[in-house]
Amino acid sequence: MSHEPRPPALSRWAIPAATLLLGALLTGCAGNTDYQDALVKTAQSGQSTLPRGEGIGAPIPLWDSVFVVCPYSDTTDAPEPFAKEALALDTSSNESAHWLLFADGDNVKRMSADRTAVDFCLAGAVNNVYQHTQVWSAEKSDGAWLMTAVDPQQGG
Repeated sequence: MSHEPRPPALSRWAIPAATLLLGALLTGCAGNTDYQDALVKTAQSGQSTLPRGEGIGAPIPLWDSVFVVCPYSDTTDAPEPFAKEALALDTSSNESAHWLLFADGDNVKRMSADRTAVDFCLAGAVNNVYQHTQVWSAEKSDGAWLMTAVDPQQGG
């Protein structure tokens, strides 16, 4: 009878970790902490435009417009070019996150952001398109920066 050592079993954490990573990759909604950090820094200034440019961590560095999608929002009427990405979101899956869909022309990429850090949803930004020139006002409440569009410049 042979007592050869068995190959090591997968770690009990490997399968759950791989499942979570795969889920985030498939949804394309993994949070972008670099851009979220840039949003927090911007919010600390009180009032300004959202960060834009190389090195800030946005999915599209020189985006022209952003579409904000909040939890439980209906995305069936999302405007072009955001419609396809917005419809792919499961807005009822995570109440603590919201999505920012960035566009440069017809190129759209999305990211999720933690609402406990920066929140666009409490001030009515839900399902609106904002140009990169939009000025935002930030107010700290319960640890999060609440972002409010100043004289909204909506439109695609």
